[in-house]
Amino acid sequence: MNTIPARQNMESALKQLHARQWTYVIANRLMVAQIVLTVLVPITGAVLTLCFPAVRPHFAALALVVLVLDTVLLDRQYKAVLKRGAKLGEKFDSLVLGLPWNAFIAGDESESEDVYAAASAWRKRHTDEKLLDWYPIASGELPLALGRIVCQRTNLRYDSQLRRSYGTIILVTVGLVALSLIVVGLVQDLNMTAWVLTLAPATPLLSWAGREFYRQRDTAEQLEDLTKKARGFWKRALEGACDEDRCLKESRELQDAIYLRRSTSPLIIPFLYRIKRLGLEDQMNEAANNFLEEYRAKAGEVA
Repeated sequence: MNTIPARQNMESALKQLHARQWTYVIANRLMVAQIVLTVLVPITGAVLTLCFPAVRPHFAALALVVLVLDTVLLDRQYKAVLKRGAKLGEKFDSLVLGLPWNAFIAGDESESEDVYAAASAWRKRHTDEKLLDWYPIASGELPLALGRIVCQRTNLRYDSQLRRSYGTIILVTVGLVALSLIVVGLVQDLNMTAWVLTLAPATPLLSWAGREFYRQRDTAEQLEDLTKKARGFWKRALEGACDEDRCLKESRELQDAIYLRRSTSPLIIPFLYRIKRLGLEDQMNEAANNFLEEYRAKAGEVA
């Protein structure tokens, strides 16, 4: 009933998706640099200070340098790249879902030269195997207004589940590291000064972990709230409570919320996405099929 499945595989749409993926490759590199500086370096420092107490002041100073470097340089650059990626994703969705571009929310579209350069960089290193059929094929068997809602809800649900998993991993990992340092400190019977110097190198780790955990949790909660609203929107549209123009307006408003979440939310570590991808895609397709059956049942009642 609509051309979403065909439009998402058109060259013009895939170019935006290629550019988005390459932009997120850059963002992931910045994220890895943050993790190395704020997680691996502090953990290494904490271990070394336990084995070689003489280096404690040096690693304590290094921890402060890392903290400033992350806050002033890396984190700001990371956020800027995330915003570029979100804008490219927004253009892809606008093309595929038939939504007008909202310059008031997303600003000007990305320059065509920048899109071409990023897309070309992606194509040199990757294929389209994992990018084709980005949204469920079943969405194409619905009227456009309803198929659009299904795809938007897919975005929200998929992202929230990944962020919940990531937040749990962060909490468990940092908890284990902190517990290990405490146990070693008790075994060595450290005095207060030694405790402070031993734990100081772990300060950037705790700062990063706390910031990242709450970012992921808060984002997941916002996405889950939007998912509920998308479900309510689906029910109203299915009941005919909004005509085509009104549904388009509400979908545009929902897309604005999706863009804002994308442009301000941190990424997920790549390995977690690869681990969870197949399971979440199966769930996505099953949910789309359920929505399709719900539509068919409603259409049967009307007939």
